[in-house]
Amino acid sequence: MYLLLGIDDTDSEESQDTQTLAVSLGKRLESLSLARLINISCHELLHHPSISFTHTNTSCCLLLDAEAIKTREIDLTCREVLLRESAPYSNPGFALATWNQFDPEIVVWGKRAKINQLVRADAVSLGRQHNMSMAGILGSGVGVIGALAAVGLRYEGNDGWVSWMPGITRLQGIYTQIQLSQFIQFDRIETESGKRPAFDDRISFSETVKPILKNGKVTLLISAAKRGVDFQWQA
Repeated sequence: MYLLLGIDDTDSEESQDTQTLAVSLGKRLESLSLARLINISCHELLHHPSISFTHTNTSCCLLLDAEAIKTREIDLTCREVLLRESAPYSNPGFALATWNQFDPEIVVWGKRAKINQLVRADAVSLGRQHNMSMAGILGSGVGVIGALAAVGLRYEGNDGWVSWMPGITRLQGIYTQIQLSQFIQFDRIETESGKRPAFDDRISFSETVKPILKNGKVTLLISAAKRGVDFQWQA
């Protein structure tokens, strides 16, 4: 079964960024054989002077494949990792839900978090209403706001970018889609306008890519290459 695990550590200057923390948590779950980490998405939320963050107000959502009986252990491991790896002056929180546990209210919460300042009590109330496992770990625990938002936005599938997925760190050089499929699986490869390359077209990767979420699909955006190069597309 698929699980969505949202986290937000409301960074302090001393803390690692939320994306790094998400990868660490996902790898820990895999090392304990509790879940398979499919990907991690990032979702930028409202910027406001009263909201605690260092550079960007970004929360993350881990898409996991796990057995239902391991949900409680995943919950406990999440608490352990956030408690151990979050900075003392941050306010981390998490929200854990099964893919079939969703109500439109959770998606609405995620969209509201991008434009409105929300409060912790409402996040906790909404999560409990839908039997979600969630908690603030340190400080004020306001990280549950962004954690719940990440879960809703990831489920809706039209916000944010994928910061981690198997094979993404190997994307340097020129590949056809057939060659790419040997170590990484994008749901779609297309331009902003929806044009897709031929399977034997050559795609150049020169920088770290950020696949986006589009209609629930992990989508790699490409653009036409300039004339005079030995590839057709630039990622």
